[in-house]
Amino acid sequence: MVQAIRVWRFEDAPINYRTLSEHGGDEDWLAHVPKGVEDEIWWAQEGSSFGCHSVTRHDLEDGSYVLIGAHS
Repeated sequence: MVQAIRVWRFEDAPINYRTLSEHGGDEDWLAHVPKGVEDEIWWAQEGSSFGCHSVTRHDLEDGSYVLIGAHS
């Protein structure tokens, strides 16, 4: 069974995920995508409300990944 994608306002996300950010304070949203989710996360693309300027992906050792959306 695949776990759910979790989304937080950046400041409410777990600290171990927030420290992955390279945006320097312009972060808006953070999502943790569990291993096994193979569909494109269309609502978290660059230019969307999730990250109107940039969305970065950070792969984790367990096969899951973190998306961080920023406004500049």
